[in-house]
Amino acid sequence: MPNRPTEQLNNTARVLLGMIAEGHATGYAIKAEIERSTRLYWGASVGGIYPELRRLTDAGLVSVCDDPRGGTRRHSYTLTDAGRQALTGWLTDCSEPVLEMRSEPLLRLRFAGVLEPAERLGVVRQMRAAYEARVEEVSARLELGQFDDPFHRMTAEFGLAYSEWGRDWCADAERRLLAEGCLGQPVATTKA
Repeated sequence: MPNRPTEQLNNTARVLLGMIAEGHATGYAIKAEIERSTRLYWGASVGGIYPELRRLTDAGLVSVCDDPRGGTRRHSYTLTDAGRQALTGWLTDCSEPVLEMRSEPLLRLRFAGVLEPAERLGVVRQMRAAYEARVEEVSARLELGQFDDPFHRMTAEFGLAYSEWGRDWCADAERRLLAEGCLGQPVATTKA
């Protein structure tokens, strides 16, 4: 695995390599930083952190040493040269990045037509509420200004603009559904 192409690094591995490169050296510190920053736009499975750290260690991309503190045995991770090359390769890869959206609220909206008419509008309203909550959360973090570098802040600003757009889109969709009378129309279903 040390020589595997960077495109074969899974997303959790990419997040972990980036976190370690920034100096988040323990699994606990990585989890805390994910909660503080990347969770807003890229959720990483917290349960997958430690198994992936082991895989990265076995692959020679990170090295580990014991870091005892207060009687608790902890592991501290650093990038190896191969790990830094893999991270740099991924960050500077000129190929088109895959833009994949995974949004459960959007998936629910796709199938809202199968609900009873009185329930359909609730799906759009839930979606809007989720975007509004994200706008508040990201705005609060931006006000605090606790960012590692300008790129970290720009990522949060993008997330804010995206969430504001989503909130506004949902408000417009709600008005459109009400104006067009789409809430009471039966949905065509096919039965096998």
